[in-house]
Amino acid sequence: MKYLMPLLFICLLIMVVRNLTLPGAMEGVKFYLLPDFSKINAKLFIAVLGQVFFALSLGFGVMITLSSYLQKNENMIKTAIATGVLNTLIALLAGFMIFPSLFSFGLSPDQGPSLVFQTLPIVFSHIYFGNVIALVFFLLLITAALTTSLPIYEVIITTLKEKYHLSRLKAINITLGFIFICGNIPCILAYGPSEDIVWQGKNIFDIFDFVSGNILFVLTSLGTLLFVGFVLKDDAKKELSNNGTLAPKLINVWYVYIKYFLPFVIALIFIAGIFPESIDSILNLWQSY
Repeated sequence: MKYLMPLLFICLLIMVVRNLTLPGAMEGVKFYLLPDFSKINAKLFIAVLGQVFFALSLGFGVMITLSSYLQKNENMIKTAIATGVLNTLIALLAGFMIFPSLFSFGLSPDQGPSLVFQTLPIVFSHIYFGNVIALVFFLLLITAALTTSLPIYEVIITTLKEKYHLSRLKAINITLGFIFICGNIPCILAYGPSEDIVWQGKNIFDIFDFVSGNILFVLTSLGTLLFVGFVLKDDAKKELSNNGTLAPKLINVWYVYIKYFLPFVIALIFIAGIFPESIDSILNLWQSY
């Protein structure tokens, strides 16, 4: 993490510079940056909030794991702001890496996450030592994905250690074995022997994605908010403000925000994910008034 992730960031910058010099790249930049205000509505806002769960790993247990390594005198307000800013910066750079090359090579911009595997190989073929750079970049990308998943597993591993008094090695083997057998194998088979197993137009991988993204992550976040707001109460304020030494007025605003406002927003995201047609009905009713 200390050396490879900065190297991935450097590779990202190199790709951005190269993509911006491609023929027709500015059309991709315009498509990326110029908003279509006719598409901005409440439904889009809900979709954006849902994306935040993935972008900041909310509801995964990642934040719980990483924050457990912080010292007691850590300024969590600054840490949270830095996390959001860096996450947004990387996301913006990734857009400059993808969209200019899409328009330069005449590819469709609506293919979702697979775009990175469609556009980048083409770009690598048009730069010096492209094969070497491509190998390094995708190895770093795999490393980033694996290291991101480690904090998710750590929550389960620590629970097995503390609640059932298992050794760390045994807890790791049980966790990764269960994930591989019950998660990875079914998802891999969804694009092979099990591709005919479909429920409401979704294969096994899509079902896993839907249940985790629209139900489990959202409910975990909602439960966390309710626990902090109605159970921890003043203890949460003390932790965040370092026992009242950091921005006490801001902490009080934060507390009201996470106790009352955010649970309502997350409940709305949950309804939108499970019953998208209900959101359409609510919005139509709102517009009629």
